[in-house]
Amino acid sequence: MTEKYRPQIHMTPDSGWMNDPNGLVFFNGEYHQFYQYYPNDTVWGPMHWGHKVSRDLVHWRELEPALYPDESGMCFSGSAIVDWNNTSGLFESGQPGLLAFYTSFLQPNQKLMDGSTFENPIQQQSLAYSANGIDWHKYRDGAPIIPARGNPDFRDPKVFWHEASKAYVMVVSCGQHIEFFRSTNLLDWQLISEFGYRHGAHSKGPWECPDLFELSLSGTEKSYWVLVVGIGEGAHCGGAGTQYFIGDFDGETFTNLNHPEKVLWLDFGRDYYATQSFSDIPAEDGRRIVSTWMSNHQYSLELPTESFRSSMTMPRELFLFESAEGLRVGQRFTKELASALSTDASDLTPENEQAISLYSQYSVMHLGCDIELDEEQVLHLGLYQDNAAFFEFQPVEGGLEVRTVRRGEFGTERIDEHFPHDYRVVLPTHSSFSLEVLFDKGSIELLINNGEYSFTNLLYPNNTQASAVMSVDSGTLRARNLITKSRAGEA
Repeated sequence: MTEKYRPQIHMTPDSGWMNDPNGLVFFNGEYHQFYQYYPNDTVWGPMHWGHKVSRDLVHWRELEPALYPDESGMCFSGSAIVDWNNTSGLFESGQPGLLAFYTSFLQPNQKLMDGSTFENPIQQQSLAYSANGIDWHKYRDGAPIIPARGNPDFRDPKVFWHEASKAYVMVVSCGQHIEFFRSTNLLDWQLISEFGYRHGAHSKGPWECPDLFELSLSGTEKSYWVLVVGIGEGAHCGGAGTQYFIGDFDGETFTNLNHPEKVLWLDFGRDYYATQSFSDIPAEDGRRIVSTWMSNHQYSLELPTESFRSSMTMPRELFLFESAEGLRVGQRFTKELASALSTDASDLTPENEQAISLYSQYSVMHLGCDIELDEEQVLHLGLYQDNAAFFEFQPVEGGLEVRTVRRGEFGTERIDEHFPHDYRVVLPTHSSFSLEVLFDKGSIELLINNGEYSFTNLLYPNNTQASAVMSVDSGTLRARNLITKSRAGEA
C-alpha cells in the first residue's frame, strides 16, 4: 500500500471509512481492535464493527468485520471484555469467550423487530459474543439488553469488572451526561447513578465514547479513578476533543475531585477523539493502553487520502502524575514502538549555534531531545520541507506557552475553513523540558516531558519524507541528547 498519505505504522483500514475505536481487548495472545467501519465508501455510512488484530500494537492484520448492520440497527460504538468464567452462560462450560457491548441504532421510520415503526431515532444497548474472537453472534438477534431511555443520544457502552463491589459496571453516554449501570450476570442491567450535569465541558452535541478505569499515581501506592469523555464540538482548539475527570468510584457513584467547572484535556491537539482503553491486559503487564481516532468532525469526511479514511493514533500508555496544578493524566508511546524502530542515519546538521536541521530518508521518524530555554528565548520547530506546520515554545509566567500552527488547502470549502489553525496553550511546566515528535505519513504526534502533555495533529505535507528544523530566535540552541529513529520503507 503505497498511497501518498497511507501511514506506515499507524493503524488504518485496508479500505473504506473508519472512526471510533471499539471493543479493545487482549485475548489469546493478541490485541483485538474493533472500530466503526463502513467498507463501501471513504465517508461515513451504515456502521459495522471493523476488526484488526496485533501481537505488538504496531503490525495489524485485518479480519472480516465482526458486526454488520441489519434489521436490529446499525452497530455503533461500544466495548469488549473476556468472560473468563462464562458468567453470561453463552459459552461452553469452563471456556472463556469474548463479549461485545454495542449500541444498536435504528433510524426514523425503520421497522422494529416486532414489525412496528417509530418517528424518532432510537439508540439502545445490545450484546454480541464470540468463543474465538473471530466468529460473532448477536445475542437474541440484536434485541437490546438495555432499551432506549427516551434520549436520542444514548450510546457507547463501556463495561468492566469492579472488584470491590463484585459486579460488572456499564458506563453509557446519555445526552450531556453519563449513566452507570450494574450487573452480576452481564445480561440484566440496573441503572445505579448519573454524572456530568454542570461538570466539565459541554456543547450543543452529546458527550460520547466514555471510559472509566483506575490509575495509580506515579511513585506512590495511591490510586484514583479516571473518567474519559469525548466532546464532539466546542473543544479547546476547535471541533472535537477528549476531556477527562479524576475522582473516586465506589461501584455505584463517580465523585469528581476537581471543581465542577474545571476542564481537563487528555490531548492538546486537533485530532484526538473517542479514546478507549484495552481490557483484560494481563495483570503482570499492568499497563492502561489506549487507542484514539486521529481526526476531527469538522473535516473528517474530506481528508486527502485515497482508498481509506482515517487512522488511529499510535497506542499509548496512560499514567497519573502530580503537576504544578494538581493531578493530571499523561500518555507515553508504548514500549512496542521503540522495538519497531531503529537508530536513524539521518543527517543532524547544525546550521549554526542557533539552529539544527534534521532530515530522514524515510517517512517515519521518531525525534527526541532535551531542551533548555532562557526566559527570553523562543524555540521554533518547523515540520517538513514546506513548513506545513510548526510549533513554538516560549517560557511565560505560569509555565510554558506552546503555539501550534498548521497550514493546508485542499480545494473544498469545509476543510479549507477548519483544517488550518493557529492557537496557543500555556502548560504548567518549566523552560527545561523533554520533547518527542513522531512523524508518519499524514500525522504528527508531539509529547512533552515524556508524555505529560501531548499534541496530536493530522498533517499533509507535499513531500512526506520526514524532516524538521529546530531553532531559537536568540542566543544558543541548547538541545541535548538528540536522537532520531526511523523505520525503513516508502518515503
